[in-house]
Amino acid sequence: MKDKKFVLPYGDALRDLLNDQGVTKSDLKLILRRRGVFVGNDEKSSYITMLSRTGLMPSELIEIQEKIRIKEENPKFQTQTIKWSGGDKNLLQSVPKAYDINKLISKPFSNYKVLGAPSFKAVDGDKDHVELSFNVERYDYTKSWDKNRSQFSGKVRFKKGVDNIDICINLSHTSPQTKEVANLIAKDIVNTFKSNGLVDNKESIKKIRFNDFTNDSRIQFLKDLSQRQFENELLFKDTKDIGFRPDKSKDLPEDISWMQEKVSNLILQGKNLHSTFFIHNKSYHQYIQMHRVDADYSFDYKDYSGTCRMSFDFPDLITKENQGAELIIKVVNLRFKSKNVSISTSKLKEMLLTHLEPAKLELFERLSK
Repeated sequence: MKDKKFVLPYGDALRDLLNDQGVTKSDLKLILRRRGVFVGNDEKSSYITMLSRTGLMPSELIEIQEKIRIKEENPKFQTQTIKWSGGDKNLLQSVPKAYDINKLISKPFSNYKVLGAPSFKAVDGDKDHVELSFNVERYDYTKSWDKNRSQFSGKVRFKKGVDNIDICINLSHTSPQTKEVANLIAKDIVNTFKSNGLVDNKESIKKIRFNDFTNDSRIQFLKDLSQRQFENELLFKDTKDIGFRPDKSKDLPEDISWMQEKVSNLILQGKNLHSTFFIHNKSYHQYIQMHRVDADYSFDYKDYSGTCRMSFDFPDLITKENQGAELIIKVVNLRFKSKNVSISTSKLKEMLLTHLEPAKLELFERLSK
């Protein structure tokens, strides 16, 4: 076939594509509805099974890939910490001068590589605050030969606390591949610190995970973090989306018993959702597993102002049933007040997310188990 432009995925490759976090249940449901197909079990896994059996048309494949691309381009933040035993030794001296990231990618059939030879540098001249920025090139053989390579950016930052006791590790990713690489870098650098006696061998990286909280404290954490005011720099306006589900391990009170065995995940969308009875009435909190909050803000940060929405999410809880799901924060729907700005949208998103770091860590220390 001389005009063959696409190699359509099938089998495990198709299942992995449909299971991507950038593809929602609604996306898959829409494809099947256009075909006149309705699935009795309204779970993403059911739609994946159906489409894995029937396959995708080229136009449907393009639609799915575009959904993933749009969601991947948005930077997402993870925060980790570890105890420091290196005293006054600065971080720039402690990280490797030459660093081969590709040695960390050990998968024999990996579909991506890290470009160039990125290295650590001091942030704003601070030798106790270092970062490594990298770009990943991904190969996608389900696309035509001239479009089967995509590039995504990632970043890893290490920052020493003022008391020389903790190291804050900030990871930024824009795709599953950059997320994987960022986590591999963080783990590898911490192992280097341990080998050099800068971190105790018994210490492990602490992450903000879903199961670090009780049901009550998780709601309080997400509520306080999403509604935290930073004067005019980042001003909370409204809670727009809330994602939660009943705790299957508990018998629900009679007035919310309708959720028992019927609701696996519930998304509330609207206005002033932080005042709904699920959130306002604390007697329900022990029975609810909240996993996502989206909120609207206005910002007036440095020389830039506008509006945005932030999403605070434990995505792997729903997609993978992972109780150890890590908190991911991202900025969506960012709009500048002025059309003429000298900064990219992704750069400002990164600045706003970085602005949340101290509050996020403080709330985690106070509210985690």
